[in-house]
Amino acid sequence: MHYGTGQIVVGYQGVGKSTLAYHNRGVIDLESSNFFVDGKRGEKWYIPYCNIARSLARQGYIVCVSSHEVVRKELERNPAERQVIVYPALALKDAWIRSLKHRYEQTESDKDFKALKDAEQCYEQNITDLANQAGFEHIEITSMSYSLENMLIKREVQV
Repeated sequence: MHYGTGQIVVGYQGVGKSTLAYHNRGVIDLESSNFFVDGKRGEKWYIPYCNIARSLARQGYIVCVSSHEVVRKELERNPAERQVIVYPALALKDAWIRSLKHRYEQTESDKDFKALKDAEQCYEQNITDLANQAGFEHIEITSMSYSLENMLIKREVQV
């Protein structure tokens, strides 16, 4: 595994950020749900979140972050050296939601429930927004049979 220049990988819910980090020591899944205090996020929670991601990337880590709009806009405004955004194709909507539902049924976590509900209600808009986001290299997932690690390697983002 190559740890040269780090990068930030913005990933839509369910793309495999946590799995990638679990299997690769040089990858950090910077979980945005850790930025809640007493059940709420501060108004500008995304600023320290992105600062931490940029700092880790400068240290050579591949840092997986959430795809919240405020996170993307902050990274567009003040980018890391290399930024990649990963999202499923619009055509994968039904399969993607089934996958998120299966994940929630396995974990029963609040985070996975929120991800499922968000996708059920906003999938098309979320994906369109991600596809149109400036300031990032783009990777579109076009099949449910994929490896995030392989997709990043093919794009020369060294994992």
